[in-house]
Order: sequence, then structure tokens, then C-alpha cells
Amino acid sequence: MAGPARTFRSGPGSAEHTAPFPNASFLRTPVAWVAFTAAAALFLLVGAPATSAGAAPPAPGQLTVAALGDSYSSGEGTPPFDLAIASCRRSAGAWPRLLATLDPPVTPVLHAACGGATTRNLTSSQRDNPPQLDQLRGLATAPDVVTITIGGNDAGFSRVVLSCVAWKCFWSGDDKRKRKYLQDELPGILVTTYKEVREAAPNARIIVIGYPDIFPRSQRDNTCRWLDSGERRQLVSLNNALNRTIRNAAREAGVEFVSTSRSLRDHEMCTDDSWVNPVGLFGAGRDLSAHPTQAGQEAIARTVHEAIVDDRR
Repeated sequence: MAGPARTFRSGPGSAEHTAPFPNASFLRTPVAWVAFTAAAALFLLVGAPATSAGAAPPAPGQLTVAALGDSYSSGEGTPPFDLAIASCRRSAGAWPRLLATLDPPVTPVLHAACGGATTRNLTSSQRDNPPQLDQLRGLATAPDVVTITIGGNDAGFSRVVLSCVAWKCFWSGDDKRKRKYLQDELPGILVTTYKEVREAAPNARIIVIGYPDIFPRSQRDNTCRWLDSGERRQLVSLNNALNRTIRNAAREAGVEFVSTSRSLRDHEMCTDDSWVNPVGLFGAGRDLSAHPTQAGQEAIARTVHEAIVDDRR
């Protein structure tokens, strides 16, 4: 069983980790990105089995990673998406796959994250997507690291964001109900989920990835007319509460936590130089809403990469 957790920060703007004892975000590289894009295009043409979606064979000695979770790991904000299971909206530009472009490379051997996933979809199928833990167990070789983003859809966060544009963010006690769910129900669900992930990959580092801040922290930076100061504060506070719940559940389950709260700092949605897709109510824009753009995916990739390789330097 894992020991007590600790939290550390390796430098200004770096990832926050909550890690069990004893084991212990972005400059773009055009050459690496061109090489990666070419490789990704070849992969999409050739295709891959569902149990190893987004996989690439690792070089000897390279760390390997399996990415589970929801749209914040599938890359929903960065089309085009893989054709194998189109409903999951997995992108070659998703941050788990970008880990392979950083130095040292971390090779994704499984990209099972699926847009719209809840904790239930770790153990049950989603659309045509097999249970994510079944895909993890089906790997021929266990990964070194398993990452997961989950909980936002359980809490109904996406519906809150869409309602901000359609009408208003919160109404008649909705904010209080969501906070009560985060406090009373979601923690136990997440602890169970994280333990199930650890049981499916007992020899891997399990790293829970928090959600980035996607709304500006100051009303001065807010360019969205539909978002007033009070609603903006509520949304920021609710995201903070969600991340606290996730971090505490990770600690209780004896797995690591990495914060991405600062990854999009100064580039949140509704800022002049946003790395987050705007909210759309219809068509493809609805699916992309409030998800990181390619620049945002790169930022998160650097944050997670730092956490993964930190104890290897």
C-alpha cells in the first residue's frame, strides 16, 4: 500500500505534485512538431487497434505512458480526430501524444481517453469505446506511467459552461448543489476510481492530472460580454473546488496529483490571446467549447512532462 502523500513544487510556474512515498509549461519546437505531425498523419492513415489507440512503439529505455480519462486528455479541442472511434474525439495534437515530442520523449502506448467520459467509463463501455481499464489491462507490456483526467463530467461542469452563454451560469441554487456534490459524493467515487486504475496497472506510476484554469482570474482581462464579474468568480471558484476534490482524493487513494492550474495562465478563455476554444452552442463548436487549443495542449504537455521526468533527472 502506498504511504502518505507529499506536495512539492520544483520551481516558479512548475507543476504541483502530490506523490506517495517513497517514490517521488511551453516553448514550441518547430522541427519536432513537423516531425510529429508527419508521424501522426502516417499513423492516422495506417490506423491502430482500439486497445492501443494513439500508440507508438517506444525506443529502448524510453518511458511509456497510458492516458485515460475524458476530453481534457483526448484532445477534444484540437481536430481533426482519429477515425478509429470518432465519437471519442481523440486528437493527434492531444497533450498525451505531444509528450513524445519533448526531451526526453515519453512514448504514449495507449490513448484511451474519450470525450464525455465519466468515472463510470473506466469500467463500462462508452459508445463504441471499450472500458478504459480493459484497454489498459490489454496492453502487451505494462506502461511506466498511467495518467488520468476525470471528474469534470461527473460534476456536470460542461453544462454549466454552455449555460453561461445560453442564459446564465448558475440559477436557483445550482452553484450550491454542485459544490455539495463535489464535497459529499464525488470524493468517494474518485478514490474508488483511482484505486481501480492502480489495481489495473500495479507497477506503474498513477498520475491524476487536474483541470487547467480556463477563465481569467481578473475581470480586467475578460473580453466576453456574456460573462459578468460575479459569474466569472463563481466559475473560477468552482473549478478550484473541483481540483481540490481531485487532489484530496488522489492523496487518499495513494496516487500522485499534478496541477495544471497555471498551464494556461494569461491565455484563458475570454482573454486577448486565448489558448482555449470559445463556447459554441451548436455543431462542432459545441464539442470544442472550453477545451484547450493546440497551444493549450502544448502548455499542458510541458507541465505533465515535467512531472513525469522530474524524478528521472
